[in-house]
Amino acid sequence: MKFSYNWLRELVEGLDTPPQELMLLITLKTAECEGVEEVGAMLDSASEAVVVGVDAMGSSHNRRAVVETTRYGKKTVVCGASNCRVGLRTIYVPIGTKTIEGVESEGMLASAAELGISGDHSGIVELNGALGLAPDYVIEVDNKSLTHRPDLWGHHGMAREVAAILGKKLKDPVKGKLPQAEACATRITIEDYSLCPRYSALVFENVTVGPSPLWLQYRLEAIGLNPINNIVDVTNFVMAEIAQPMHAFDADKLHGGEIIVRSARPGERIAALNGETYDLDPSNLVIADPHGPIALAGVIGGAESAISDATARIVFESANFNASSIRKTSSRLKLRTDASMRFEKAQDPANTVRGLARALELLQEVSPGIRLVGGLGDAHRPRSIGSIANWAAQSRRPKSGEFSSHWNFRSRTREREPFRSRLRAGARPKTSRSRTIWSRKSAAWWATIRSRRLPRWRPPGSRPRIRSWRFIIVFAKWRPRRGSPRSITTRS
Repeated sequence: MKFSYNWLRELVEGLDTPPQELMLLITLKTAECEGVEEVGAMLDSASEAVVVGVDAMGSSHNRRAVVETTRYGKKTVVCGASNCRVGLRTIYVPIGTKTIEGVESEGMLASAAELGISGDHSGIVELNGALGLAPDYVIEVDNKSLTHRPDLWGHHGMAREVAAILGKKLKDPVKGKLPQAEACATRITIEDYSLCPRYSALVFENVTVGPSPLWLQYRLEAIGLNPINNIVDVTNFVMAEIAQPMHAFDADKLHGGEIIVRSARPGERIAALNGETYDLDPSNLVIADPHGPIALAGVIGGAESAISDATARIVFESANFNASSIRKTSSRLKLRTDASMRFEKAQDPANTVRGLARALELLQEVSPGIRLVGGLGDAHRPRSIGSIANWAAQSRRPKSGEFSSHWNFRSRTREREPFRSRLRAGARPKTSRSRTIWSRKSAAWWATIRSRRLPRWRPPGSRPRIRSWRFIIVFAKWRPRRGSPRSITTRS
């Protein structure tokens, strides 16, 4: 797992601890870190620039460009990018002076790959707004240290740990709310709630698919996720922020207006987004429409319902799946994805709606003009799913004087926990401890053995402690076995 230092600074108020020192604190307090790596170092000296002139350089593909920069004034550079043209707003980097084909170049116009923004090196960066990017540091944490902490598979969970370590205030990235009054534009059916406790979805129209803003590409590239387009990048951003995997379907490629979460039927196959086709069996959980599977639940989406440049309507899903089911499917198909690694750790069902609320806010920013159709579609267990705070309150250990009806696996009956609660409250038990712990049949036997038990051994000449008259009576009635001492005084 890779965590962006700048991202953590946005979630922890007043975070000013240097990255190296923060890495050591996380290692000591939370999880083992493997190192810190600087990304986007060239952005420290980069400057916005406007191309004011372009001249050809003979038969070479290189061209002499004159740019006006905001930090360094007018500069002359040699650029070989095909998209270098007059009026283009781009990024200039002063890397020194170099003579190329007889022309002195005072720096360079950089591509997104050279700046560490993304892997695109097809041309120089084309700015549509302010640059607004700065160098970042990535803290890499060993995955084995996070296996028991599903909340730490997102930046918000790690920010909570950092805030607790440093005594800072934690910020919640989810600020918006979802409309509840209107019905969802698509029906959701879950056949087995033990495999899918919750499935939430939103439907959008007037969608524009294109490259993501540079800040979004930079965030994903820094932590090892490849930017694809603005819709898919939002799903990956929410997954990296609050550890909730998400997926987007092209609504026009779905059939029947219904999403069904079910086990795969014998003989079914699915063509996945990675170009592979997988044979399924009933042990695999799938997302389907009335015509067949459209995604492998918790692992990977299907190619037939994928987002494309022509997509105008989308179904945005956020679900929660059984951890062991996803792990078995991933192992059987030999397919591990960023989504499956998180679902294998048993995510919180309350995060499905939080993820959609965060995605709604981001989609309105990266796809201007997008509109929500209907309201929230939220299928879950018949019992209500409360917030994380309610879940924690229901699962905490009982306080003094409280009685828990939950089974205690360290005892043979359900009566041991109330017994301990009464002891913590200072109340005197009405029955013996043996009758509380063990069954009624063994209680009489255990009371008999207990009444004949000898006091613990003491050095000769020491006086035994007499705690009650009942003990004296039991002690006086004791009869030694064959081969044991014949008098009480010799055993005292």
